[in-house]
Amino acid sequence: MGRHVNHRGWIVIESIASPDGGLCVDLFQHLDGGYGFEHFRSDPEDMGRWTTIGGSGSTRHQTLAEATAAATQAVPWLAAQEAVDSEAGSGRQNSS
Repeated sequence: MGRHVNHRGWIVIESIASPDGGLCVDLFQHLDGGYGFEHFRSDPEDMGRWTTIGGSGSTRHQTLAEATAAATQAVPWLAAQEAVDSEAGSGRQNSS
């Protein structure tokens, strides 16, 4: 996925989907510096619109690695997916 500025004013670096595609974590850079992440869900009743569920978007981290570590700690399915990817040696797959 290419980097773009979303409607929240974040430069999205990576968007990671849960295995079932119903959840997503965006890793991003703030326009005025620092990095962060946010957790989203997409439900049929929301007509596929991504809804924030994590409330982490305003937290700033000095590096992308720190933001990624915080996301992995805060989002259980992401931590489990990271462990599976590491064991399989497949790496992370980006969502579109």
